[in-house]
Amino acid sequence: MKIGVFSDVHANLEALEACLARFKKEGVQGYIYCGDFIGYGPDPEKCVQKILSLPLLACVLGNHDAVFAHPELEEIFNNEARNSLDWSKSYLTEASIRALTALATIEEKPDYTVLHGTPRDPVKEYLVSTSQFYANYNLWKGKICFVGHTHVPFYMKGNAKHCSIYVSSSADTTVQLDPSMRYIINPGAVGKPRDQDTRASFGIWDTQENTFRFIRQEYDFHITQAKMEKAKMPMFLVDTLGLGL
Repeated sequence: MKIGVFSDVHANLEALEACLARFKKEGVQGYIYCGDFIGYGPDPEKCVQKILSLPLLACVLGNHDAVFAHPELEEIFNNEARNSLDWSKSYLTEASIRALTALATIEEKPDYTVLHGTPRDPVKEYLVSTSQFYANYNLWKGKICFVGHTHVPFYMKGNAKHCSIYVSSSADTTVQLDPSMRYIINPGAVGKPRDQDTRASFGIWDTQENTFRFIRQEYDFHITQAKMEKAKMPMFLVDTLGLGL
């Protein structure tokens, strides 16, 4: 089975549609979403509805999404992120707010776990180091832990005694998964990549071939930027979208 794994759409409809079109072209049959539907981008309602309409195998809460259930979290955002989040909230329907609030912070399946941050702190903490791999090793189930939050595509491979981290290059990359190892995989961000590459970042987990493929997909971010400017969103966010930051 081919499973589309994606994260951090952040209300960027153009990037989401490009991602979903690529998934369809590749024959994806189910989806895993690692959180952050809203914030930064100009189309929160459409993105929430489009993602939730997919045949989702697992879908979790991101830190931006969590502000409805935990409004105190808004204090951890910088001014630009907080302003865009406040704007997003005003453009969501009550049904979408209820749907986001109802999402779990962790989804555990027999073969994999899905969360946004880390198993230790699934909403707020960024998973960026091999030391965190060891610290969280016994806190998640299955061979693979899918995460988001950093907006950078990478994977960690290891066991309780040894771990290596690999950052995905700008080219599409296929990783053959070793059944004797455990993996933490971050597909990167669909809506706001932060690795100096403007293309949407996501991946496909092929359970039959036991591979994970990191994918970059071009989309017209100028359309998104124009919407953001029209909505008078912070120019810092408009500019960084075109820089892959």
